[in-house]
Amino acid sequence: MPSDRPLRIVHVIYSGLGGHSAVMFSLLEAGFMGQADHHVVLAGIEEPPRDYTDRLDAIGVGWSHVGKHEGRAHLDFYRRLRRALFAPGTDVVYLHGVAAIPAVAMMLGRRRQGPVVVLRETEPTQVKTRRVWVMLALAHLCTDAVVHLTIEAAADAQAKLHFLHRQTKVHVISNGLDTEFFSPAAAARRAPEGVLRLGMQSRLQPTKDHLTLIEAFARLRAAYPDRTLVLEIAGDGPTRPAIKARIAALGLGNHVTLHGMLGRDEVRDFLNRLDIYVHSSFGETQSNAILQAMATGLPVVASDVPGISNMVRPGLGLLHRSADAGDLAGRIGQLIDDPALARQLGQAARAQAVSAYGAQASAHAWEALITRLLGRSAPDAPA
Repeated sequence: MPSDRPLRIVHVIYSGLGGHSAVMFSLLEAGFMGQADHHVVLAGIEEPPRDYTDRLDAIGVGWSHVGKHEGRAHLDFYRRLRRALFAPGTDVVYLHGVAAIPAVAMMLGRRRQGPVVVLRETEPTQVKTRRVWVMLALAHLCTDAVVHLTIEAAADAQAKLHFLHRQTKVHVISNGLDTEFFSPAAAARRAPEGVLRLGMQSRLQPTKDHLTLIEAFARLRAAYPDRTLVLEIAGDGPTRPAIKARIAALGLGNHVTLHGMLGRDEVRDFLNRLDIYVHSSFGETQSNAILQAMATGLPVVASDVPGISNMVRPGLGLLHRSADAGDLAGRIGQLIDDPALARQLGQAARAQAVSAYGAQASAHAWEALITRLLGRSAPDAPA
């Protein structure tokens, strides 16, 4: 590998709203491989959000868009994506999710001494489709490293893939977060006086259980007629029509706000307006949205499912039975009735986010892995 130029690292993320981008930006802004020449490929049906491209421009990272037509021209899309990822001079291909694996598989048998390819695998085990499992099996064949976010996710993958699993390629690195940017702003949370704000942010997709959240919110409004309760939902995606229909059916149109896709600053401000963060989901691997809420010092109520229960442990938040609107309403009611408990959980969540999920630690772990794969000496740990 040439020593007279910086390493070239090509990242690929989904071009629409998604948690992959938040993690990638946290790494880049934490100084991950700071001497390298980074380039980001935004791939998918949606046009790249202006927030993404503006942030990349601000930190001096080049980017390009590989568009895809919905439901057709898959082979052409993957060929164009392959050319973008494996452009001459590329040293490392960093896949933020399995969606680009077919483009990498096209290079199988042709890479030899080509770029190092690493995958950050994020899909929750319990909601993985057959296609995602196939992509993960392919990743074990055609990448140099498969990185899971938790030990549990790595073990689940090994059990599922059996002989297709390559243990020597497996690593575990948690997501990191800028806990200075996502931090408490209590004054903002107190306005307007008397309004109690609940909120959730995520992509609106079938793996998230917004319908249970909306039903629970309707029950809370009935249980607390003297309180002004509002629900704010950030994000966009394919389940938006069903969510809007359920809000209308329950007569909640004046009490629930769908904000759509928010930029990074808007997400921070969104969280700082909330009193309680709620994350109703059928499964996660390591939710970046929950990490952001914890870092912001919010009390968290979330579904008791793998990928959440190992984050929102006793003393850090409250868990509710998955898809049980009554239980979710009851857990939120605990925090409404006991503001001291809400403050205590929010403070503990903030402390946990700072100590366990800082962006610097994650960036250094990724640097160490990639440096080993490139055959270089690992960099010193940051002070």
